[in-house]
Amino acid sequence: MPIRPSHHSARLSIWQGQKPNAFIACFLSAVWVCAQSAWAAGPEGTAFQSRASIESAAQDFLETHYQTDTNTHFYINPIDPRLQLKQCDQPLQVRSNNLTVPRGGRITLKVSCEGSNPWRIYVPARIQTMVNAISLARPLAPGATISAEDLTTTPVNANQQVNAYLTSPDEAIGQIVTRPMQAGQILSQQDLGIAKVIHRGDHVTVIAGTGNVSVSTEGVAQADAGVGQRIMVKNSRSGQLVEGFVRDANTVVIK
Repeated sequence: MPIRPSHHSARLSIWQGQKPNAFIACFLSAVWVCAQSAWAAGPEGTAFQSRASIESAAQDFLETHYQTDTNTHFYINPIDPRLQLKQCDQPLQVRSNNLTVPRGGRITLKVSCEGSNPWRIYVPARIQTMVNAISLARPLAPGATISAEDLTTTPVNANQQVNAYLTSPDEAIGQIVTRPMQAGQILSQQDLGIAKVIHRGDHVTVIAGTGNVSVSTEGVAQADAGVGQRIMVKNSRSGQLVEGFVRDANTVVIK
């Protein structure tokens, strides 16, 4: 007499088979999703502050306090994904000890929650402001006088420049370089010197007086000097030494 399987045995065979049927697979997937959601929420359903909200608060602070122009960009270091901070029930507070952009453009912000579950985190960031700085289009030797053809522009991060860079060609044209310079180098005031238009022994006109009343005489330069610089001149008639400012290659003015 054949033995018929019971309902219990039939149900058991579903689980003891090599592969679960489609219904079981869907059931197990649903259980896994629920488990993942429970783990993400933390013990007892604790809600954690999202990394995106912390980074957004830091970004808003940077744009409000350090935005100089449209060429200023901010880069926030990614927050460790393992960090778990309880959800803040108040708006996040962001503070910085730097009133201005620090040298190098690197800054650290303190993001904190002052709600019922207080916490704080320090978020590093980088500020980048791109400018077109004056640079050399070709190499120049020490003592070379700079012309417009010698100059070009190079985009640089202003926050990473140690020396004061030039932004206008007029700041460099007519001056001399004080050291060997290569093509592409950014020019700063430390690289430049005033071109000497008067040299020791040159005969110059010395003008003294103010307004409409002035007198002039001839003199001999006692040193090298550029426009606007002080220079000692020996009066050709009296032999007296006087000090004045160089107006141009032929004139010294006593003020």
